[in-house]
Amino acid sequence: MANNLPLKLATIALFLAVEVVLMGGFTRITDSGLGCPDWPGCFGKMVMTTDTETLAYLQERYPEIHVAAHKGWIEMIHRYIAAGLGLLIMALAYIGYREKEKTPNYPYLLSLGLLGLVIVQGAFGAFTVTLKLLPNIVTLHLMGGLIIVSTLMYLRHRLKRLADGDSTMMRMRLPVLIGVFVLFVQILLGGWVSTNYAGWACPGILSCAPGAEVQYDFQSGFHFFPEIGPNYEGGQLEHGARAAIQMVHRAGAFVVTAYWFVLLWSLIKNGILTSRKAMHFVGLIVLQILFGYANVVYAVPDSLAFIHHALGVALLLSAWSIAYATAVEQEEAGYGSVKHA
Repeated sequence: MANNLPLKLATIALFLAVEVVLMGGFTRITDSGLGCPDWPGCFGKMVMTTDTETLAYLQERYPEIHVAAHKGWIEMIHRYIAAGLGLLIMALAYIGYREKEKTPNYPYLLSLGLLGLVIVQGAFGAFTVTLKLLPNIVTLHLMGGLIIVSTLMYLRHRLKRLADGDSTMMRMRLPVLIGVFVLFVQILLGGWVSTNYAGWACPGILSCAPGAEVQYDFQSGFHFFPEIGPNYEGGQLEHGARAAIQMVHRAGAFVVTAYWFVLLWSLIKNGILTSRKAMHFVGLIVLQILFGYANVVYAVPDSLAFIHHALGVALLLSAWSIAYATAVEQEEAGYGSVKHA
């Protein structure tokens, strides 16, 4: 591929997509999700006001939320970055449509699919605000962001191979894909903990609340179709439901850690993966566990909660990197030749 512009745009778009997910987590952690109760603007404008009299008037008009300039700015910055990402993905889709005839094996369908994903993601961004942080919508919004990040990473991988003159289709190993999937689910569980304000539910390390009996309510904690209408900022669930969510998330962490440790040991033993790349992932897991522990000890302060969120995103990127590093050439059945992208 002579034209490196798509690769450059995909790299910038991937960076912005990660920033959008991180900023989305920061918005949630700082309780800024309703900093702008309308969409796409903020109280009818595209810039959050800082005028004291206007803020006082808006507080009277919207008594059900805490009107604050800094919360509005956090939410709007999140939207500005998302809008920039949307424009880049539109450009990638246009280039993909144009390049499909010029560049053999160009992944134009992937570029067009990304455009569809970002449109759906924008709709969920609107629903997140207009439905007042409904937990299932907020979690689906997180899922959409992670899918966009993953898809952009794959698009960039394909474009980089084309830029290097290699159009061979690579098949990722099933055990590694399973590892990516369980990690993906664990991150979504973390999102479910956050959007239901369940991070404070269990002050204990191994058990939820040492010395106290906790009545876990798994049915309420994992009821994915809550009532539409209430303001879900601060959460609506009873303690038993929040504790159930928190303990399932912790159990998931043990499953993910055990699976990846066995997987990485097997990949290194068979000479498929370098120990350096594996240790990078292990280091991230260890940091994630330590910050998870710190969040319990210090009652989930914003700074530690954000680091925990950011490490989850970093782990997903590292997992996909391992998936690409361990991929093998895919043979086209029936022809005995290499299948191209």
